[in-house]
Amino acid sequence: MSELVWNAAYDSGVEEIDLQHRYFLALINRLSSELASCADANYRQRLLNELAKYAIFHFVSEENMMIKFAYPDADRHRMLHIELIDQLSSRMQAKTYAPLFVFLVDWFIQHTTTEDRLIGEFVRNHAATRELASDS
Repeated sequence: MSELVWNAAYDSGVEEIDLQHRYFLALINRLSSELASCADANYRQRLLNELAKYAIFHFVSEENMMIKFAYPDADRHRMLHIELIDQLSSRMQAKTYAPLFVFLVDWFIQHTTTEDRLIGEFVRNHAATRELASDS
């Protein structure tokens, strides 16, 4: 599978989220390369576990940000995270990895360019409103 390259369209405008997204993308690329060339079943499983645990870490971090800024669509967004973890878990059981990476890349692009951008806009607007209020 070809490497996924960072695109400005993936930016949410929130540094913490964007740093985590960049790492997530790098992790997807690394796993794609290493799983394709590795014969050690234990190592492959550990790589998949790393991906799943990082996804959970990132989602908790994003959900905490949504709580902090009282993001109005947080419950729906959290459900999207739960669905992804469920889908990821079931796809990790497959004997081949290509469909897993197609799923991850499609999900990453769609989720970051739509859902996470909405969070970014909300957080930036919230911060701007706060800054204006403190200037008064």
